[in-house]
Amino acid sequence: MTRTPLLLLTLLLSGCATSAKHRNLAQEAENKRRVQAFAEEVYAQHRLDRIPVYVAEDFVDLSGGAPANARGPAYVRAQEEQSLQQLPGLRFQIQHLLAEGDLVLLHWKAVGEEATTPGAAGPAQPLELTGHSLFQLREGRIVASWNVVDPLELMLRQGFKVVPPVPAPAPRQPPPPKP
Repeated sequence: MTRTPLLLLTLLLSGCATSAKHRNLAQEAENKRRVQAFAEEVYAQHRLDRIPVYVAEDFVDLSGGAPANARGPAYVRAQEEQSLQQLPGLRFQIQHLLAEGDLVLLHWKAVGEEATTPGAAGPAQPLELTGHSLFQLREGRIVASWNVVDPLELMLRQGFKVVPPVPAPAPRQPPPPKP
């Protein structure tokens, strides 16, 4: 008789764990869906009016080198406007989406042309960038992001050259003493 209550307790507890796991998986799937919709509407379709739907008022950009005022939907809009100005005809493509808990990693590719400066000779140069953006979500809205774009790739596309360092000259030896 003692086996029946123990068996029921085991089944109950395993059901709770399974239920929590399903809730977590469902939340991760919803977070991925939200980031995908954000990327498609804002980055791919350039619907900047949709930014407040996805980005929380207390959003902060935690990327390396981000300015101290990198906060809120207005900042995200300003960044996107600047990108569209510098890269006209920008086409954004989602490569991969991964989720874990409240984090979603977006691997992306952006293709466009660099804007030419007035009076510059020659046509606009094609540009292709790849990067990763890690988003943290709370209640379906993006509250933080970390963005990584390979700066070396961008510099090489702009014509910079990688030159190996020149070795320092060997220290000069004093002349041998005269006999």
